[in-house]
Amino acid sequence: MGKQFILKLLFITSILGIASCTKKEDKIIPGNTPPPDNTLPTGLKANFINKSYIGLLGREPSDLEYNEALNSLNLNNFNEASRSTVISNILENDEFYTRQFEIANNEMLNGLDTFEVNDVIYTFTFLLTQPQYEPFYEQIQSELDRLVEYKSIPSLLNSGQLSIQGMHRICINNYFFDQLNMGALNFVIATYQLFLLRNPTEFEKTEGVKIIDGFTGILFLQEASSKNEYLDIFLNSTDYAEGQVKQMFNRFLFRSPNTEESVYFTQLLKQNLDFKILLVNLLKTDEYAGIE
Repeated sequence: MGKQFILKLLFITSILGIASCTKKEDKIIPGNTPPPDNTLPTGLKANFINKSYIGLLGREPSDLEYNEALNSLNLNNFNEASRSTVISNILENDEFYTRQFEIANNEMLNGLDTFEVNDVIYTFTFLLTQPQYEPFYEQIQSELDRLVEYKSIPSLLNSGQLSIQGMHRICINNYFFDQLNMGALNFVIATYQLFLLRNPTEFEKTEGVKIIDGFTGILFLQEASSKNEYLDIFLNSTDYAEGQVKQMFNRFLFRSPNTEESVYFTQLLKQNLDFKILLVNLLKTDEYAGIE
């Protein structure tokens, strides 16, 4: 009886051993989507959505915008591609350009009010009807044209007829900016501080003043002899692109870029001066998303 029990036990054990050695094939289901990664807290995604809307549009998302963004992040496990999609969708809102104009207007023109602009436009328009100012008609008309262009910034941005770089040019090339930064030297210093986040060297000051005053000077290794040429060279320079990268890092990551980051993002922006591409690539990062 004991012997028969032992034989049965050995037989069952051998069967189980063979079964355990049998290779198990994993079945792959085409088009199967992995479940959401629940290890990432919802608060992390919520913070990403809210700070992106506030940083890019100056406001919190609506309930609909928030839910759409959260669903997109959940479906794709909050990966880099899903974060890129959310940022891209926010940037498609016309409010993005409105926000950029508000920032530029505050930084470059001390929050210039529309009423002030309209008042000066009315004055210039009136002067063009006065015969005693005829010798100055050309200069007055030039100032008037620049202010009309300034007022058109929001609509030109939203229609795609004006880039952010173009907006920067208009904001520093008008009657009010000239009043805030009177004289060639102050103009040169202001452009370096605003866009490059540094003061110009003594050589840059000297050459810049010469150019603004209508004499031939050197700016970023190029010759120029007028204010328009100064702006052309300055706003298309690598230094300008690098300065904008620094501003975006400071604004969204609260730090300056390291050398490698500065080179990469400066080249990215310099390729086509598309600030949206720069922002998508910066804000989709783990650092901005708060993922350690």
